[in-house]
Amino acid sequence: MSDIIKAAGGVVVRGKKILFIKKNGRWEFPKGRLKKRANRKKTAIREISEETGIKKKHLNIIKPLIPTHHHNKINGIIVVKETFWFLIQYSGDLKKKLIPEKKEGITKCKWFTLDELILTLKDSRPLVHYLIGFVLNDPEYKNYHKNSKK
Repeated sequence: MSDIIKAAGGVVVRGKKILFIKKNGRWEFPKGRLKKRANRKKTAIREISEETGIKKKHLNIIKPLIPTHHHNKINGIIVVKETFWFLIQYSGDLKKKLIPEKKEGITKCKWFTLDELILTLKDSRPLVHYLIGFVLNDPEYKNYHKNSKK
């Protein structure tokens, strides 16, 4: 028997940069557990804000992305984590200091350009590779990226 944990998070973009958090030594996207009857979009925005210090008013959902599933065995029980992802635009200033949520094991928050992603992804889970590949090939993201200045 398996338990299911539901979460929501975002691939946050600003111009030609993508936001990552370093959690437990690995680069990943901000996300967090959905509370009972919680709204997925609101949870994604709340978690991004809590984990990075970005104000919610500067986070705008562009579109939902593909959900992902991650399996773990905890105390002999298989736990499936289903995460609902969103492509999110940050409308604030990139020079604004990001504040990692240390109590969640987050040690760093950083904006990366596409060129920097190769080094970033070497320390990431396969799920992050999959999700970034999905986003980079998404027509709406391609259009957004093409029309971005920096």
